[in-house]
Amino acid sequence: MPVLSSLGASPPRASGLGVLCGIVLMLCGTGFGAAQDVSQPPGILYPVADTTIHVNCMGSGAPAVMLEAGLGGNSLDWTYVQARVAPTHRICAYDRAGAGWSGRTARPRNAANMAEELHLAAVAAKISTPFILVGHSFGGLLSQNYLARYPGEIAGLVLVDSMHPDQFARFTEAGVDVPTDPHGVLGHTPAAAAAYGLPEPLQAVAISLARSGKTRVFVVREMSAMLQIAHDVDAEPRPLRPIRVLVHGNREWDVPYPDGRMEAAWRAMQADLAKRFGASTLTIVEGSGHEIPLDRPAAVVTAIEDVVREVVAARPL
Repeated sequence: MPVLSSLGASPPRASGLGVLCGIVLMLCGTGFGAAQDVSQPPGILYPVADTTIHVNCMGSGAPAVMLEAGLGGNSLDWTYVQARVAPTHRICAYDRAGAGWSGRTARPRNAANMAEELHLAAVAAKISTPFILVGHSFGGLLSQNYLARYPGEIAGLVLVDSMHPDQFARFTEAGVDVPTDPHGVLGHTPAAAAAYGLPEPLQAVAISLARSGKTRVFVVREMSAMLQIAHDVDAEPRPLRPIRVLVHGNREWDVPYPDGRMEAAWRAMQADLAKRFGASTLTIVEGSGHEIPLDRPAAVVTAIEDVVREVVAARPL
């Protein structure tokens, strides 16, 4: 059973002159500091399969770090993490097909295709392997999938409040009814929610992206495929790599389950993920809700640095 550790509340997201300056420079470098033009991606669009995939890389240094956003998310979700890691490592955030600045795809949304698209995007962007893969929420499930299908490309893994492959069955056992109808979820999620936690220059961009018909189709397609993807990932092998598993510390889901059953089920699933992949600890990120990369980016950065140290220490002299 993994040991529980706890990270106390870190300083507010925008605190720290160095981090703030890094974010400002990043925004200016992409053009966001002035026009906030959503038509201008901060990274590069690469041809992948039948579409184009947006990859935004910063910094230099090995091992590289690749970032996988959650359901409905995009590369902007990693703004703070990228700014903090870029001084020492090449760190790349990307948009899955249909998300952010990436193009639509006619390919089915399944475990094999989505892993292949990340693989091809990483090759096109010349991201050195093996790299550290960091996945948040649904992106954590996709990261587990990628490790199983491309084990030689992954040096280490960071799961950030990750989806569990058996999540839906476990929630049902706990008496928790999780909505799976994508149209219903979209209908109750305002576009303004996409701006949560982002620096002000990016908020209008995030909302504009969220309001696009392309993004709505992307969310519906991914959510419709989620059950099958989870089933496929649950049947895959689990190669062991240096890993950190982070879980939110705040009581995020008291409504409509004030008795804490959803939180308890989620915490148990995170502990199980840590056990499955051989992690010695499960890190509780105090003061954070589910959006850990935006609420407490320092916790994600610490986990990345810990994994990097393990990877480097394991290399033959």
